[in-house]
Amino acid sequence: MPKKNPFRKQLFVDSRVQGALIGRVILYWVVCLITITLMLLCWRVVTGPARLFWTHFNDMWFHFGPAVIASFVLVPLVILDLLKLSNRFVGPLVRLRRGMRALAAGEHVEPIKFREGDFWHDFAEEFNALAAKVQEGTSPPPQSDPYEGQPVGAGAE
Repeated sequence: MPKKNPFRKQLFVDSRVQGALIGRVILYWVVCLITITLMLLCWRVVTGPARLFWTHFNDMWFHFGPAVIASFVLVPLVILDLLKLSNRFVGPLVRLRRGMRALAAGEHVEPIKFREGDFWHDFAEEFNALAAKVQEGTSPPPQSDPYEGQPVGAGAE
């Protein structure tokens, strides 16, 4: 059997889960920027000299614009790191789901082994134990005869 590559070929493996995580990161980033902007604006209006309202925005952009630009640079790095981390738990679930579908279809399933650093290795062990039982064709335990111990002909009405 060929040895599997320990490196991931694809980071984005489950669009629903990983897409929701990325959406949440972007939402938190936007809410954070809006919150900080409003807090700074209120602080400047309350503590600063009396000025026209829009001049506060120009002044804030001059002082805090580089931080906003830096956050635009960092968000893609945060998303990339999130994809790498989420792949460590989404990837194993995708593999388990694939194995369960094959098992349900009656196909032979090789034991699943997750990569080093992946989460939920115990799920793979439990799946492999279950798959081995199903594939070896274990029959259900024998059921007891409901008429056992009764005289012949009793209960056969």
